[in-house]
Amino acid sequence: MKKLFIILLAVLPLFSMAQKAKKDNKIETKLYGFIKGDMVYATNGVYSWANTNNNYLSAPQFASDDENSALGFTAQHTRFGLKVSKGGEIKVGGKIEMDFYGGAFDANGKPRIRQAYAYMKKGNFELRVGQQWDIFSPVNATTNNTNGNMWYAGNRGFRRAQIQVRYQFLENSLLQLSLGEPSKEGAGLGIDNKSALPMIQGRLSTKVLKKYTVGAYFAYASFSPDPDDTDLDFNASGFGVDLSLPICKYLAVKGEVNYGTNLNNANLFNIAGSGAKDDDRESLGIWFNATSKISEHFSFVLGYGMDKNNTDNLVDGFVENNTAIYGDFIFPIANGFSLAAEVESIKTSFKNADSNSAIVFNLSGKITF
Repeated sequence: MKKLFIILLAVLPLFSMAQKAKKDNKIETKLYGFIKGDMVYATNGVYSWANTNNNYLSAPQFASDDENSALGFTAQHTRFGLKVSKGGEIKVGGKIEMDFYGGAFDANGKPRIRQAYAYMKKGNFELRVGQQWDIFSPVNATTNNTNGNMWYAGNRGFRRAQIQVRYQFLENSLLQLSLGEPSKEGAGLGIDNKSALPMIQGRLSTKVLKKYTVGAYFAYASFSPDPDDTDLDFNASGFGVDLSLPICKYLAVKGEVNYGTNLNNANLFNIAGSGAKDDDRESLGIWFNATSKISEHFSFVLGYGMDKNNTDNLVDGFVENNTAIYGDFIFPIANGFSLAAEVESIKTSFKNADSNSAIVFNLSGKITF
């Protein structure tokens, strides 16, 4: 009996360690997302994604010279995602997130990958590989236009395939660096990344008083779509700052200010893109919004965004400025279900040409899970 007792004392720690290791290696999953339906009405014509051929209600939007109103219904902003993690001394996991956004409002939305990356994390160090949000212009606006994010009106970041390194230091500070796909997808300058150089992005952020986040970021990409034509060799570069200030229950402010050259060529949403060497296009982007949580069942958002083309000797007829002013009325009902209404004024100005404007109304119902 004494021997058995001694054996049990020796085995119990091993059994406890085995149970802990089993628990550490357990795969945890979490499903998240929202189901969302929208009705959109525009008083005047709009076109989407800075392309006059996309004359449908979508996001983000430019005001066109079409004086006819338009109405659309869609569920394509619906999205869902899955997070996977596995604990241990080195924590590993990943995320895949999809939606159905594809442009025109029709009944045949196609699934689209938003994010898909794997990661490993040890201590303060994390490595992410796959498609994820840009480090440049990382903050998203609080807008009912959930696939718009104030793009072409100050907010420029998107998602792209990349290798990203993150390092947490000084408790509340984060350093991010990435190498990623530099060009627009499938066509245009930089097609197939013939420059054979990755886009470089970086950001340093910190929390002040443990709740106010301030960050500074940059991006650089080099293009060479035709190795035999050096006149097409050029770069895209930019820098900016972001902030998120949850001041109190009744006031939270967030926004960004950024400046860059040829950023549109690097799939960063703004009105200035180049056509060739010595034809650099510069632009300034500013956006912010303030949120007030009036009660548990009502929040109000007021926002502004501007994208200004600062290119010297801008050609007549080119977009010179794009602005948006919006207000949101959000009504959380119960159990993740909410109703929201947005009123947005958009204005597009051209060099030595008449400006266009439109008022856009958006009503939506959404359940978050």
